[in-house]
This record gives sequence, structure tokens and C-alpha cells, in this order.
Amino acid sequence: MTSETFWTSQDGQILDLKPKNDHTVTLTLAFWPRNPTEFAFLKAHHKALKFSERSSLARTGIEMIRQSAPRLEHNRIVLTADAFLYDQSFPHASYWKKLLRPGLSVGRLFYAPPKAKLTSEEIWQAVQDNRLKLPNTISIDRQGQVFLTPHKVRYTLSPLLQCLDIERVLNGFAGRSFLDKVQVRHDAIPLTIPPHSGVLTSCSMYLKEHYVVLNQGKGNFGLHTSAVLLDPIKTFGTNIMLEIYNTGDQPVVNPMVSVEIFRAPTYTDPELKTLTRKRHRLLSTATDLFKCLDDYPALDESAIRPKTKITVRGQSATMENRAALVKANSKELREILSGKACPVGHHTLIQALDDAPAKADTLIIDYLPDLLEHMELITRFGDVKFKRLIFRRASRTHGYFLSSNAHARLDTLNQIGVKVYWYDEMTKDLYQHTYKRDHGYFVREENARRFQESTIFAFYGSAMGLNENETERISSLVEKLTTFMGSNLGVLTGGGGGVMRLATERAREKGALTGACFLELEAQPPALSVDFFNTFQENSRHFRQKWFEAADFCIFNVGGVGTLEEIGIELCNLKLGIRPRVPYVFFNAEFWSPLRQQIEAMINDKRAPAWMKDYILFTNDPEEVIAFYRDKLQVL
Repeated sequence: MTSETFWTSQDGQILDLKPKNDHTVTLTLAFWPRNPTEFAFLKAHHKALKFSERSSLARTGIEMIRQSAPRLEHNRIVLTADAFLYDQSFPHASYWKKLLRPGLSVGRLFYAPPKAKLTSEEIWQAVQDNRLKLPNTISIDRQGQVFLTPHKVRYTLSPLLQCLDIERVLNGFAGRSFLDKVQVRHDAIPLTIPPHSGVLTSCSMYLKEHYVVLNQGKGNFGLHTSAVLLDPIKTFGTNIMLEIYNTGDQPVVNPMVSVEIFRAPTYTDPELKTLTRKRHRLLSTATDLFKCLDDYPALDESAIRPKTKITVRGQSATMENRAALVKANSKELREILSGKACPVGHHTLIQALDDAPAKADTLIIDYLPDLLEHMELITRFGDVKFKRLIFRRASRTHGYFLSSNAHARLDTLNQIGVKVYWYDEMTKDLYQHTYKRDHGYFVREENARRFQESTIFAFYGSAMGLNENETERISSLVEKLTTFMGSNLGVLTGGGGGVMRLATERAREKGALTGACFLELEAQPPALSVDFFNTFQENSRHFRQKWFEAADFCIFNVGGVGTLEEIGIELCNLKLGIRPRVPYVFFNAEFWSPLRQQIEAMINDKRAPAWMKDYILFTNDPEEVIAFYRDKLQVL
């Protein structure tokens, strides 16, 4: 963290509020540093900090204009802002003030040093190198300012939204994905903003290693809300929302927005090496502890006393599940690892929790806790606040494959701040449970950030062998996709043979990440030569499909009944807005010709929306795929 590094705070909160007039509320906002080092940085640079409102607030029509410079107050940064509704047509116009209350998250502070700002030449070079994708309508001036025009669309919030729905959005319980679903899209040619009103519109942008800061007024036609900061990783797609309003007495036609682009802090090789060393140390510790559990009998000094008096068929909190709670990097742990303190560990999770040493931070356990064990863990978490859990077996009954309920328990552990690792006995390696778009995958810790930043293509297709022509076409497509999207690309499959294996192998050859959602099928045993993965029991087949939502794009190759099922789910996701309007590619025009006819028939019969046809391509030509992406994504 230096004066030349772009920085963002955690979300700040409303500290206090009071009415200013009939239309405006004055807010006192507070922001807390993460650690003493960050606070020292803020002390030195607080006058240069800028404020960016939460986008979900702006998308519900609430604007916050900073009225004072950030100031130091005890251990926090404080500023005042005026809040108002920039368009009275929003469904909550009559009660929007009641939605603002102390404790509500409002947005972030950021520091944008001039030395991190890209020049015109640097912007253009990043675009040409596919490290940055900007709308195909941009102009770049000689000062490094980018001007863009939004899509010719506008969005309105459904009038059926209830107060409770708006509260869920503002409180963070329902995020941007919920807003995406309840927004109604309208074509708008030209896009106009009437006097004293606003418009929700969008643009295309793919940020991987850059921040974008929107200018609220300078260079714009219309005023952009104070939701001005666009993050790397999160800013990805064709529906990057813009909130523009008009305070004048005359309409604004085809508004324009100007932005500046900044370098994000780089993920350096030393950081990567540090995380790699950390994983190796943790792997070595886990290996030795599991060996200790295997080689020595369990400690039996404590009785098993469950706190939850619940019975679940097939599960019990008293079932054997060898476990040990230890403190990392402690003298006691070193003695265990040297063999001086074995035996160690207990028969059950309950016994391990009851006998946890002071400040224990790591739980080593055979099986990922089942429901009743999980409940015992949660009820005792206030007493034993461990930081990480390392398991080596997914299920007592299904071996390597996790149930849908197990995935839900992994989500809970993530919510309470516990890092979960899978010590995989097949690969003798350690994988951290890491989230991308709210779906968890197991990935080596040093690859977690790259996984989260990557553009992922889901390759669907048969596990059966391919002929020479199909092999050549798919290989060529993977090569051209890595050129078009840049090196930070991932390929996600079902982990089987045929199309899936070919796409995985070709992606690996190009230096792309490879991933799989393994399903419990004898015909497709997991082959763990991938960078990120998850596993699913056979009765979780439809549940597993949700994990493919981590992919940005879908490509359907020649396939059978299973592929057809996946096509049905994905097309339905497109229709319902679960997926944004992005290109869908059927990469074998002849094979999928009957499906093409069926989709056209459904559209003609008004059983599917007409716009879907614009986002579906049937082709054999890799070049046509790239041209289709460029056109539909509306990027350079």
C-alpha cells in the first residue's frame, strides 16, 4: 500500500441522518479501516479520498452527493452526504426516506492516484492485448479520458415490487442478481432522459486488471450518480449498469459518459510464491496429522455429549469421524508433527470440540461434517472460533461426491469466515474452497485469485470419441477464444471424455485454467487433472447445473441426451434472466439443425421470446464464433 497504489475501503455505513428539506436527507457516513497499517495510510491521504455509492442504491433511484471532505474522527473516516431520489417514477418514491437508517451500507471510499491512471496509449494497448475490453462506441482523448455511449436500452423497476423487496436490496440480502431479474428491459432508440428524471441503462465492459472511475458530470450528457467505481473481476458483461439523470428543463438525447481507467494493484510473483509456500506448509501439516490419526488410536478421555437433541435418519453427531483441533504454528503442534505427542485426536467431532486447546484455529477431520455434526459445530463456534477446516473425505456413503446439503453447509462455513480445504487423497494435494459468482470450487490457494478473475467458457458435449474434423474444429475454437479473450481464460466441463477431455487438454496447452463439475457416474470417473473442480452425487444432477453459472459463456458441441438436458436448462436460464443476454453457440450446425428449427418454431408460436434468436448462433466456423461474440458483446 503506497501513495501510487489504487485503494478501496470496505463498505461504510450510515452513522446518523436528519431531514434537510422535503426532498433531501443529510447523512453522516462512517468508514472503518481494516487494520492499523491501512489507518496510517488513511491519515496521510484522507483529503484525497473519493466516495462511490453502492450500485444497488443508485439502481433503486437513490443518489448520494458528498457535502464535506472526509475527515478523521477517532479510529474512522467520517463525511456528510445529501441523499435524494433522482427520479420520482421509481415504485418506492413515496417512502424512500424510510428505507435509509443507521447501519445501512452505503458504498466505499477510494484513492485514485494520478500515477495509476492509464494514458491514452496505455488504454489502447491494453485493448489491443485483450487485457481490457471496452464498448465499441468509445472515443479516447489525448488526456486518457474515455467517452462512451450506453446501449440503446433502458430499464425500469417492476411496479409489482413491494417495500419488503426494496428493503432486501438496500440491506444487501438481495443483491444485483435480484435487481437484474426484476428490471424490465425496453428498447430505446434514441435513448432520452426527460427533464428532472433519470434513466437506468447499460454498457459492455470487461475489466480484469483495471479500475474504471466514471465522471459524474464532466464530459457527460446528463449526470451520472455517485456510484462511480467499477471493480476488476466484478465488472464483466454486457449489462454493466449506468444510472444517469437530468436536472435541467430540457431533455438529454443519447447521453454520453466519460471515464478514467486506473491500474489495479498487481498480483506479483512474490505473492504467488508466498501462497504456494503456504499451501505446501499446510499440506505437509495436514499430511502428518492425518497420518497421526491413522497410525494411533483416538483419545478417549471425554464422553460424547451432543448439544442438539435431533435425530436424522442415517446421520448422527456421535458417529466415528476422527478429528483434531490444533493451533497452527504452536509448540504443541510441532511436538505432534515430530511424533512426540501422538496419539492425538478423537473419535468424534464433539469430543474434539470439547477438548479443544486454547486458541485452537485449525480443525482436521476425516469427513466433511454431516448435518448433525455441522449443527454441533455451529452451536460451539462461539467457544471455539477456529479459522480453517481441513477434511479428506466428502461422504461416508458416496465416497468422493458431495451432496446438495453438503454444498449448503460449505456455504454456511464460508459465511461465518471459516476457510475450508479438501485434502485430496487421490492427488495428495490441498484445495481451498473458493467462490466465483456465489458458487464454490476447490482450487489450489495460489490460483484462487486467477480463478476469480478468469473468463470461463462452459464446454458442453458428449463423452464419446470425436472424429478428426470435430477434433480439429474444437481445437481451433479454443485457440481463437484464448486470443480473443486474453490469456486469463478458463474452460469448464463435466469432467468426462470426448468433447470435455479435448477442450480441457487444448485449454491447458494454451495456458488457460481448466475446471470440472464431476458427477457421480461410473461411466465418467473423476480425472483430477484440472485447476478447479467440485463434485456432486448422482441425485444432485440438476443441482449441479447451477455451478455452471460460474461460467460466462456456453458452447454446445455434439452431444447426446445429457447435453440436451443441459441445453434446456441453460436456454431457460437465458429466457428467465438468470443468465444475462450473452451469446450462446451451438458448434456443429448440421448436428443441431433440428434443434434450430424447433427453437424457431417456438419463437414463431410465441412460446419463446423473439430476442433469444439474436443471441444464438449455429455454426462450424471458429472465426464466425469470434465475430458473433464481438458483435453481441458490443466490444472492441
